[in-house]
Amino acid sequence: MQIMKRTVLNSLAFIAVAAVLSLTACKPEKKELGPRVSQLDGIAANWILDRVAQIDVNVELAFVESDTLLDVSSVYIAGQPMEINFDKDGTYSTTAGSGSTLFGPATGTWKFDNDEYPSFLIFNEGTADETRINMLSPIRPQDPNLAIKVNKFCNGERTVSYHLWYNRK
Repeated sequence: MQIMKRTVLNSLAFIAVAAVLSLTACKPEKKELGPRVSQLDGIAANWILDRVAQIDVNVELAFVESDTLLDVSSVYIAGQPMEINFDKDGTYSTTAGSGSTLFGPATGTWKFDNDEYPSFLIFNEGTADETRINMLSPIRPQDPNLAIKVNKFCNGERTVSYHLWYNRK
C-alpha cells in the first residue's frame, strides 16, 4: 500500500513538473517591429503619375464607392506624365505633364494632418488655395507607390473622385 501511494505521488509530481516545464518552454518569443518609420521620410521624393482611376460618386446602385472605379489612365496619361516633388521642408513642386490638370497649384507648401498617422495632405495651408487630399495608404520610405484621392466639386457638391497612383522616381 505504501509503495503504491509513493508511486502515485511520484507519478503526479512528475506530471506536474512536466506540465510546468512544457508551459514555460512554449512561450512565444517577443517580436520586435523595429523603429517607427517616418511618413515624412517616406513622402520626401520625386513621384511620377502612373495610373488614374475615376469614381462616379453619384451612382446609387453601388454598395461602396470603389464599385464604380474606372481606369482612365489612357485618357489622362499620354506622353510625358506629370511629376510631383515633396521636400521635407514642407514645399512641393510639380512638373507639368499629362494628368497635371487633376492636381492643382504647381508649387506651394504641404503638410500632413498628422505626421505619425496621416490621413490626408494639406496643400497651401491657410491660403485661398488650400486643398485637402485624402491619402489612400500610408507612405513609408520603402513604399514604391503614393496613392491619393482627389475630389472634384461642382456648385459645392462632389461630382467625381480620382484615385491617383504615383511611382517613386
